[in-house]
Amino acid sequence: MAIKLFALAQLQLLLMALLMLAPSTAMAQQGEYSELFETLKPGLYIIESVERVSNNKNSVGSGFAVSTDGLIATNYHVVANALLNPEQFTLRYKSIDDDEGALEVVVVDVLYDLALVRMVDAETVDSAAVDSEIVGLEIVDSEMVEDVSERQPLPMAFELAEDLPAVGDTVLALGNPFDIGLSIVPGTHNGLLERQFRQNIHFTGALNPGMSGGPAVNTDGQVIGINVAGAGNSVSFLVPVAQLAALMEQIPEQPLSLSAQREQIVERIRVHQDEMIDDLIAGDWSLESFGPLMIPREIRSYINCTGNAVDLGSETPWQQSTSNCVMNDRIYLSRRLDTGPLEILFAWYHSDELNGFQFARMFEQGNFLPFNRTADEDVTEFECVEQWVRIESLNGVPFKASYCVRTYLDYPGLYDVLYVARGLPADTEGLQVHYTLAGVGKDAASRFHDHLLGVLQWN
Repeated sequence: MAIKLFALAQLQLLLMALLMLAPSTAMAQQGEYSELFETLKPGLYIIESVERVSNNKNSVGSGFAVSTDGLIATNYHVVANALLNPEQFTLRYKSIDDDEGALEVVVVDVLYDLALVRMVDAETVDSAAVDSEIVGLEIVDSEMVEDVSERQPLPMAFELAEDLPAVGDTVLALGNPFDIGLSIVPGTHNGLLERQFRQNIHFTGALNPGMSGGPAVNTDGQVIGINVAGAGNSVSFLVPVAQLAALMEQIPEQPLSLSAQREQIVERIRVHQDEMIDDLIAGDWSLESFGPLMIPREIRSYINCTGNAVDLGSETPWQQSTSNCVMNDRIYLSRRLDTGPLEILFAWYHSDELNGFQFARMFEQGNFLPFNRTADEDVTEFECVEQWVRIESLNGVPFKASYCVRTYLDYPGLYDVLYVARGLPADTEGLQVHYTLAGVGKDAASRFHDHLLGVLQWN
């Protein structure tokens, strides 16, 4: 009994020691982060997209110096408005010392939402003298331009890490949340997202609007990623630093025209989407039962499938089951335009109450929409070919099919494809096969179409 009491006393002392140690450890870590933050702050910048007439900010993001000669890294979506509409918007940076000035866009990577911008050596920008063919490059009064050789180097530039931290290691995100000032957000590195073809880093920490484009660093202050998005509840995403390092190797000798930038964007997306579709075709197309059909489901880890069964009750005398598989990995092009996602949907309708005519009329009323965000100014109308087809692997049942294509007005060579095929295996039984592709080349779309329809079988 005495031994047990002694052991209990020892345990209590140990717990008290741990409780006393925990706050001091936390305070030590906070002190360490505070010191690191003070070291890094001179290399942090607030980046504003500025409306030219009012000279007021239209949107706000973050950035960080990657060289001492004025080169700053940020997100593409932070600078896109000024890049695409230079006659309406310009870019401005602000430092912790309230220093501010103009920026020009140097090079972008829309696939990973990255941009490199450079400080412009001018006190003012002639808002009327902007060549809309030059991407983000303000034309300034020659009398206001300083000699580049006389410009003082930036106080610091961030170092890029060569490797990602171990899963579970502390990562510190820096930026300007809600435009309240430069801040530091501790969080946890959770590795690359496995369920994503275009992989980003899963960061357990709160990224808020305004932090986009800021750096996420390890405890040595080296950049391991770039803030790109938050999903709430401390689920956030970073662009791996390797993508920034690759972009820094692509800096052109001279600023590119807007048309040249668009050509590069089209090629970058098209090649990526070709690789994604080829990887998808090479995936696991094992078939599973779905009503009268055998269909594929989660072909790759980045395809997420959900099912739904709707029995609308006696007032609606039919039943509907769906299998919906998506890759919801969107590529930002502008505030009103994104591209990249994929959707595959199978639907099975059946009824014990409707006659064949009633069922066919109900079955043909459904509409399908593209899966990406667009505006009329960005894409053409869909051009569709409608015809009765017989899917070779589903012989015996004719399908009424619509194959629709639209093109991107500012990014020729990229297309959205929408396909719907409806068939009636029986008088009161119907099947729908539907998919949408966004931002693909025509050859890749054709390969995907042939493969998908070629694997379907009857149950």
